[in-house]
Amino acid sequence: MTDSHGASGSAGAPDGESFAERLDFLCRNDPRGPFTNPTVVRLLEEQGLPTFSTTYMWQLRTGRADNPTKKHMDGLAAFFGVPEDYWANRATAEVFNGIIERLNGFKENGAAPEQLHRQLVRFTKRVSEGAAPEALMAQLEELARMNKSGVTADTVKRLQDARVASIAMRAAALSDEGLNAAAAMIEQVRRLEGLPAETEPPTVGPGTP
Repeated sequence: MTDSHGASGSAGAPDGESFAERLDFLCRNDPRGPFTNPTVVRLLEEQGLPTFSTTYMWQLRTGRADNPTKKHMDGLAAFFGVPEDYWANRATAEVFNGIIERLNGFKENGAAPEQLHRQLVRFTKRVSEGAAPEALMAQLEELARMNKSGVTADTVKRLQDARVASIAMRAAALSDEGLNAAAAMIEQVRRLEGLPAETEPPTVGPGTP
């Protein structure tokens, strides 16, 4: 999608540090987007967040206006699901730009845009609770590697939605390698959800009872 009042939908993190560049990056790369300026303004209003005119959104996104109020900055951060200090903290912006790009990579494996946005919001909440952003990024990298090995986002969703008994019945026919992959994937999902890890993750192999 191309926005006549902004940049095209090409990916890539901004090289600079301006508010306009970061806002444009989020509009282009939000997992639910890309977003046009009128769409952002409309959704801000629908969600009860501080809003403004489409013209002012265009001015902010193109750098023609560089004086957003804290209320508007916090509202935009809430809408895009990033920390409030995303606009002023270079380290935060770099890490979350990387997280957003990695999350978008899961679309190729069937992940839904809203699901990816919710995951981004959970990451932001975990960071506010003290989790290291770099650790979250490392978990995403590991999950991406597992996806490349054939464990897709659809598999994750089915595992999340299934009852424990159903999972056990389905797992009965898996090979040792398949069981290990499934167990590792569940553990990764638990970590992404902020749940405690198993003290001794089960490993299936020759000789295992």
